[in-house]
Amino acid sequence: MINNEVNYDKKQQPCIILCTTNSQSNAIKITQQLLDKHLAACVSLLPELTSLYRWKNEIVQDKEILLLIKSINKNQPAIFDTIKEIHPYETPELIKLDINQVDDGYLAWIIKSVI
Repeated sequence: MINNEVNYDKKQQPCIILCTTNSQSNAIKITQQLLDKHLAACVSLLPELTSLYRWKNEIVQDKEILLLIKSINKNQPAIFDTIKEIHPYETPELIKLDINQVDDGYLAWIIKSVI
């Protein structure tokens, strides 16, 4: 069943956090920290993205890995802090996306995994 209305504590609202990094080993290191600390229920790694971006007044093209971090709102500050401590970038990409609809069973699993 799809949960069409947010009828749970706002702190338990599911979210996805996006983060890119420059290598598989860094992606695994970040993922392991988040899972070990029960900050994420799951992290999906999407390898070999090509990112083009402006950095220090230049256009840069890099191969990156995108981490899709599945968690809940209350963990977002700790996730950002954990990633900043170990991330190799001066300014890592950290974007939180709120999830407004989610399968009830999947939501229960996320909450159980991060508590």
